[in-house]
Amino acid sequence: MSVNNRPVIGLIPARGGSKGVRRKNMYLVNGVPLVDFTIHAALAAKSIDLTYLSSDDPEILAYGEKRGVLRLARPEEFASDTASATCVVSHLLESLPNNLANQDPYIVYLQPTSPLRTGTHIDTAFMQMTAQDAHSVISVVEMTKSPFKCFSIDSNGKLRSLFEEKMSNMRRQDLPKAFIPNGAIYIFRASEFVSRAGFPSNGSVAFAMTQLDSIDVDSENDFRYLEYIMKDKNG
Repeated sequence: MSVNNRPVIGLIPARGGSKGVRRKNMYLVNGVPLVDFTIHAALAAKSIDLTYLSSDDPEILAYGEKRGVLRLARPEEFASDTASATCVVSHLLESLPNNLANQDPYIVYLQPTSPLRTGTHIDTAFMQMTAQDAHSVISVVEMTKSPFKCFSIDSNGKLRSLFEEKMSNMRRQDLPKAFIPNGAIYIFRASEFVSRAGFPSNGSVAFAMTQLDSIDVDSENDFRYLEYIMKDKNG
């Protein structure tokens, strides 16, 4: 579904390596590779016209192609432990056919480490963005610990409130709610990404997700918890 006459392109970053769990994106969760949950969400989202799977790994690319998404072979320099998400998006934009690039498409960046984000989440985020006449969305989750009670430590080892000191003494219920990106959904125009040299954040619509749907998989314990959740949901 084109939005404001612009195509909508899903981008799933799924390199072969991983600092935590070995070959994390192909790690089986109840018999299904982790990356498959995000592929399924992208294909189920009515708002996405086409989806690219960006990877340096032939097995992952072949799996994505079999599932019905477009393969985008990622150069080695964009697939190291130090390569940023900005590099991955830049590579996509450089690789797009001219007929797509010239239409200033929306990019929907979907990390495989957020397996409980669904096509419905993506479509709802898009609807919120268009309803507010905005051009970007970031999915967030409410923080369980208030940042208004946080401190820094100065060069003398002394605590300094990050905000007004009186806020560190207030009840949590009386403090403003605070949210943090959960990594599940980023939506933005290609032109805004280029002009800001990265993901737009200030002024983006906040798409709030639950703590459960915001699970971020990064360790063996995370995988065990995810399997427990999915068995409970299906059970």
